Amino acid sequence: MLATRTRLRTRAHIWHARVFTLAWPILISMLSYTAMTVSDSVFVGWLGTTPLAAIGLSATLTYLATAFGNGLLGGVRVTVAKAVGRSDSRRAAALGWQGVWLALGLGLPVAALAPLGASAFHWMGASTEVADLAGTYYSWRIVAAPVVFACTALTGWLQARGDTWTPMMATVAGNVANIVLDPLLIFGAGPVPSLGIQGAALATVLGQTLILAGLVLGSAPALHRAVIGPRRDLVAAIARVGVPTGVEYTLNVASFTAFGAMLAQSGDTHLAAHVIAIRLLMVCFLPGLAVAQAAGVLVGQALGAGQPRRARRAFRTAAVQATMIMTAVGITFLVIPDVLIGVFSPIPEVAMLTKQVLLVAAAIQLVDGVATTALSSLTGAGDTRFVMLLTVGSAWLVKLPLAGFLVLGCGLGVLGAWVGLAVECAVLATAASIRIGGSAWLTAGDDAEPEEAVPRR
Repeated sequence: MLATRTRLRTRAHIWHARVFTLAWPILISMLSYTAMTVSDSVFVGWLGTTPLAAIGLSATLTYLATAFGNGLLGGVRVTVAKAVGRSDSRRAAALGWQGVWLALGLGLPVAALAPLGASAFHWMGASTEVADLAGTYYSWRIVAAPVVFACTALTGWLQARGDTWTPMMATVAGNVANIVLDPLLIFGAGPVPSLGIQGAALATVLGQTLILAGLVLGSAPALHRAVIGPRRDLVAAIARVGVPTGVEYTLNVASFTAFGAMLAQSGDTHLAAHVIAIRLLMVCFLPGLAVAQAAGVLVGQALGAGQPRRARRAFRTAAVQATMIMTAVGITFLVIPDVLIGVFSPIPEVAMLTKQVLLVAAAIQLVDGVATTALSSLTGAGDTRFVMLLTVGSAWLVKLPLAGFLVLGCGLGVLGAWVGLAVECAVLATAASIRIGGSAWLTAGDDAEPEEAVPRR
């Protein structure tokens, strides 16, 4: 009996170590990448409440325009992880090239949407000043869509192979450059003119370009041995997994855009409080998200190797880690809200509203670890249709109706909107956990992995 318990503890420690080994570089990458967006908000916040509200509204539309491409390219991570699990290195490399071609094909049409920003923000109900500033920021960000998509494809390819170190180093380098450039381009110095919110967007684009350069250098040694043009069958394998995720991302970001539009009608103060709370959440929930993404990679590799028990073990281990992390985040929101909010230098009215929102955000953390890990594990298994139906359904049938009633019907503003967000998260955690408890998800992605031979060069 003692020997059995010892073996179980040893296996548990091994699995925790596996998840952690993959997760911590992903965490650093995410923290660094989020620092890019947060630094934009922090520095632009020094320009006033209106520019801060504009950058938050603009970021939402930017995510909407790039959501489908980023989601579809998520299929690269899933298909490559399964190829790695089967020890099929030639297929894994060929799938990486398909990700590059898809990134270019998707990015150019999205970049052409740059001139549409300002009119869209006016339609969303933003004030004229907010809409014009948001349109400027959006136009600069969206022209970099091919760069963003290429980063998504190469990051997914490297992580699926177990290399989370290279994306981490590239992301850190690019985001350090962004943070350095932000104050220089926003406020100007010496011969550099003050560009305001336009400078924040330009700094981000330059940082993203540097990230892509690092990813190309890191992936070139493996990819150059298997140079391959677009292959319909391999693109189809990525698309079968990635298209549902792309639809999911698009509709979820669209729901969040409607979410922001509701708050825009509540006034710039409520919108600014929402932006600050979102920026804080984007940073603080990243450790749990990194663990969840590591679980998705391990699940994909395990199922590719035909070992469903390993897939379940990866989920359970990651869920425990993520829940512990997110609980700590919630406690932080309760203990030091003023310190966190003070980084953005808000006016008193915005600070008071944000503090109330953080109380709701703290409650969200109690279930967010399980929800995120379960959804990432299902995605890693290729069960992307279920994930799409669940997340889209909860966003449009739960979050938006409830938030709309509380914001517009009851006049609760940003606080009512976040109550709707909390209920949505609870629904996701419950439904995804039930799915994980069954067995359908373990074979849901099998038809996305046909065994076509990739010819040797």
